Amino acid sequence: MFAVRLIPLPVHAALRMLTGLATMLAPFALGFEAPAMVMAVLVGALVTGVALSTVADERGRTALPVSAVHALDYGLALGLLAVAAVVAGAGDTVAGSALGAIALVQLAGNAMTTYTARG
Repeated sequence: MFAVRLIPLPVHAALRMLTGLATMLAPFALGFEAPAMVMAVLVGALVTGVALSTVADERGRTALPVSAVHALDYGLALGLLAVAAVVAGAGDTVAGSALGAIALVQLAGNAMTTYTARG
């Protein structure tokens, strides 16, 4: 698989924070049904938490190892894609479409990120 690695990890963390917050706000703005709303807020909180743990401290160390951040980023994006499929299959097509689009944005961001601690 070919991936263009253009985004440094600190920028990725900031973009991921915005994506997590958008995932938590989307159900209220778009009128998701209750199960989809719960899942979107839960996944958005997890994405935001990973983004916060990616920020380096004054010594340049992150709360999580970079390899763990890499695995969590892909796991959360693929999990959100699965949630989108289940929600859409249950009949909430607006939620399924929105969550699927957010998951694809996250996967694209992951593919373009340089996962190194050097920034």
